[in-house]
Amino acid sequence: MATIIIRHKVKDYDKWKRGYDDADWLRKQHGITYASIHHEESDPKDIIAVHKFKDMKGAKDFASAVPALMKEIGVIGKPEIWFSEDDEQRTYS
Repeated sequence: MATIIIRHKVKDYDKWKRGYDDADWLRKQHGITYASIHHEESDPKDIIAVHKFKDMKGAKDFASAVPALMKEIGVIGKPEIWFSEDDEQRTYS
């Protein structure tokens, strides 16, 4: 499995969130298995999205497919994107 973490700022959170939700088809097309969105504690327009994929190819293909969409839904500037191969995952309760 592979994980990408994307951090970017948005002009309008509500507009961005609608666009993010509408792009579920794109995430599924590239083999997504998990997604979560977060924001910086002091700035709700500073978004961090975590996406897990079946493999690194899906993650990289997804990252290549989203720049036009990001601009369309109000992402400001160039996003920071980190790619990682998953070594281990634990769940605690």
